[in-house]
Amino acid sequence: MKILVTGASGFLGSALIPQLIQKGHHIYGLSRHPPAPGKNLIPLVGDILQPNLGLNEVPEDICAVHHLAAIHSLGVDKEGEIWQTNVLGTRNVLDFCLKHRIPHLYFTSSAYTQGRNTYEQSKALCETMIKEADLPRVTIFKPSIVMGTAEHFYPGHFSQFVALVIKIHQRAEIVRRKIEGTLRLPIIEPVFRLKANPAGRLNLVPIDAVVDAMSDIEKPGSFWLTHPNPPTLAQLTEWVGEFIMVKIKFEPTFKTTPVEAIFTKMSAAFTPYLWGDDFPSDLKKCPPITKEYITATIKKSLT
Repeated sequence: MKILVTGASGFLGSALIPQLIQKGHHIYGLSRHPPAPGKNLIPLVGDILQPNLGLNEVPEDICAVHHLAAIHSLGVDKEGEIWQTNVLGTRNVLDFCLKHRIPHLYFTSSAYTQGRNTYEQSKALCETMIKEADLPRVTIFKPSIVMGTAEHFYPGHFSQFVALVIKIHQRAEIVRRKIEGTLRLPIIEPVFRLKANPAGRLNLVPIDAVVDAMSDIEKPGSFWLTHPNPPTLAQLTEWVGEFIMVKIKFEPTFKTTPVEAIFTKMSAAFTPYLWGDDFPSDLKKCPPITKEYITATIKKSLT
């Protein structure tokens, strides 16, 4: 089957395309900076923000579109780029499919469509748009927090959150030690507290499990590409804290110190995800999220 993949040079696209090719598909990889050509891979310079995806000539043998291109930011959409790329870009992909009579659209959405930020709102609206479009076949994938591997490294939201913890803690540690030294106080190991639910589960899922499922699933419908047994936030706190040598504690409520207040403000985009989630899962095979996997991910992101 001839498949056009948007976001072909991105994190998910670069992992999915080899899987699709291995399944015997021929791929048109569309991106503003597409991947290099290869066996059964034809790069196309295009842009989902442009009519006809920016293509002057469209291959006539496209049977399906895998729409991956999106902005995955959890922050405030000050310039409107998240909304424009995710919503208007998807609208253009829909128009492209309808115009060229492409019967099957695979859309990568998110398990997080609760509307807590612009990203979630955009994905929720895109799902509605696609379901209401007059397309013969629609497949929607709903991955959770996708984690990279050694082969497909990705400094995603989890690694960004850990890096922020390290950054704030290092700044506070310098100030604390100066004060203790000046006042000749005994050195006390600080506890870095975060407002969260320690019993909640954070749904982290390896990229390999996600793309394996995406390349296998061909029927229409919505599919939850989430981990069936994700770790608790208490487990993650223990593993991360031990590795970065910071004593971290999750508590639902407490009176914040000035340093903790600064961290709370700087990490506001991540806050909704620190209370746990409970998703169904359609993954038939998914490796466990272990202490070794988490520490390897952090180590890779810091090098």
